[in-house]
Amino acid sequence: MKNPLVSVISPAYKSQTTIKRAILSVIEQDFQDWEMIIISDDLQDYSHIIQDDRLVFTTTNKSGSGASNARNQGLKIARGQFITVLDADDRFNPGRLSKMIPLVQEFGAAITEIEIRDHQSNLVLKKYNQSPKERFLDPFNILWNCIHTCNVYMYDRERIPDLYYDEDLLVMEDTVFLLSFFNNIELIGYESTPLQIYYKRRDSLCNSPQTAKTFHKTRQQMLEKIELRKISIKNPHALNELIKLTKCALDVEKKYNGEIITEEIFHQELNVNRMKYFNLY
Repeated sequence: MKNPLVSVISPAYKSQTTIKRAILSVIEQDFQDWEMIIISDDLQDYSHIIQDDRLVFTTTNKSGSGASNARNQGLKIARGQFITVLDADDRFNPGRLSKMIPLVQEFGAAITEIEIRDHQSNLVLKKYNQSPKERFLDPFNILWNCIHTCNVYMYDRERIPDLYYDEDLLVMEDTVFLLSFFNNIELIGYESTPLQIYYKRRDSLCNSPQTAKTFHKTRQQMLEKIELRKISIKNPHALNELIKLTKCALDVEKKYNGEIITEEIFHQELNVNRMKYFNLY
């Protein structure tokens, strides 16, 4: 079977100090049939950083228009049959592409486990998701297992066509995008080896007031979109799981009444409240 071309889509916003690391992590992959589309969303020219014929540089012609808009620009020009994303401040681990491709060929899409590291110290940080026991995920367990990994997917756009990010959502757009895969496929392959590193900035270990407000607003917005049927998720099981998780998170926020809570406490509360919604819908 001929290797598929993989398009790696990478928005870049104020990424001058990290984009080289991201690009090198793609260049150093053992699978080499790829293109990397780097979309400048800060009016900066990143094309001088590394020279490689497989690198495609483009721009939104805006500054700070958002990851969804930038990724959609990349999707429109991507030539690959298989699509994946890499934020400009993260990196692929070795074998990320080659290990995910067989899963995508089998299931139509795949998601991989990740490492979370501190941006300054490079120390590995704790994750709060559950680890799936199967090599695939379904609409009923994907959100509870992949809270940290909604944007570390690869998918076959011949089997999942015409899918774009919801540019109305300021956050959690990856969650909606990932759940929309179930419109066309029944299962998503899962790779338990951490094949990507997410670098977390020290000032985001706890929710800032602004971050908390943004997530709260987006969760309410998603429920409104679902009620009005203005969301790309059509699979009823995936949609119901999103409703459960969203209402569960809103309950946690209500309990703490606007207080800043650590990520650890937030996920502990989610797990406690999960049972309240487990048998709903």
